[in-house]
Amino acid sequence: MTRAAKYLDFIHTGPNTLAGKYLRMFWQPVFCSHELGPGRAVPIRILEEDLTLYRGDSGSPHVIGFRCAHRRTQLSIGWVEGDCLRCFYHGWKYDGSGQCVEQPAEPKPFADKVSIPSYPVTEYLGLIFAYLGKGNPPPLPRYPKLESSDISLDAVRLDRICNYFNNIDNSLDNAHVRFVHGRHRETAGDEIVKGDPMISVAESEWGIKREVRYPNGKAITAYFGMPNINYLNGQVVDPEIKRADLLVFKVPVDDEHHIHFEVRSIPFTGERAREWLQRRREKRAREAANRAVLVEEVLRGRLHLNDIDPNRTDYVMVEDEIAQTGQGKIPDRTHEHLGRSDAGVILLRQIWQRELRALAEGQPTKQWTYRPDMTPTYPDS
Repeated sequence: MTRAAKYLDFIHTGPNTLAGKYLRMFWQPVFCSHELGPGRAVPIRILEEDLTLYRGDSGSPHVIGFRCAHRRTQLSIGWVEGDCLRCFYHGWKYDGSGQCVEQPAEPKPFADKVSIPSYPVTEYLGLIFAYLGKGNPPPLPRYPKLESSDISLDAVRLDRICNYFNNIDNSLDNAHVRFVHGRHRETAGDEIVKGDPMISVAESEWGIKREVRYPNGKAITAYFGMPNINYLNGQVVDPEIKRADLLVFKVPVDDEHHIHFEVRSIPFTGERAREWLQRRREKRAREAANRAVLVEEVLRGRLHLNDIDPNRTDYVMVEDEIAQTGQGKIPDRTHEHLGRSDAGVILLRQIWQRELRALAEGQPTKQWTYRPDMTPTYPDS
């Protein structure tokens, strides 16, 4: 790989890669809050790094190393005691800082000399965030519109079977909407996507502002936040809610998989919201079992999108997954032919290239800042 080409490597995100180091400079969601009850530990893999996430009896979440320092067994199979996690194999116990605090069958001073990695953790908008970078973490961006007491939040974690940058590119691509998502939108009576859109993009303090105007005069505004956030008003496959503000994070797992974290603004609260969320989560859990299988079957030619139930909660995601995984789990971008409608994709890659070059050369990277007025708009939304 030439020196210039390495700046274009957005794909590889392990701890020793340039893109991986860049992504670690930002808080990343790693789990949904409602999926991790007190006293539970789970294994997670983020940015090609295996870790242990657990919630202490106090309710505080913690992220520590994947294996016990003793005989290297997986820590998530152990059990939570207070705000500590005890290893299943020989009972060594670690606190949320990764410090070993107890070692049965060993002299007490030995534990003081043993620790495993740990990372800062916080919760916000129904997601658990971790900072996997070096030094002190930056402030976690806040989104006041999503903190309103007039709404409820639906936090979603969806496993994807392609490289995360396939999904990031798609965030700046409105030309695909009428083709990939046209079937469901026509059923919903969504007239805005008919015709070819005029797409205008510009770099902002947070990332990229995107304005899209359709032939009927209607226009939408959406925002991309560096390095991997999309803030838009999008479809919800649900008879009660047609559209919602969506804050989306595309977080790499490894080179061929990523997690789509999403926070949706639900326009009601109280018991109605609790019942809606329960139904939605139960249905989503049932559908998750075969989503990847359906996508792979379509790509193999054994199924067609028309064979899949359009009332699935993840139907829009299935459509995107088919298109994006169809590029190749890791696409060969050297054979692309980009056009006018790809202005957002081109600008996004230019920004990423600039930031990775600065990081590689020891120069300052841009300090991205979200402003509360950066909220998505959609006609009649």
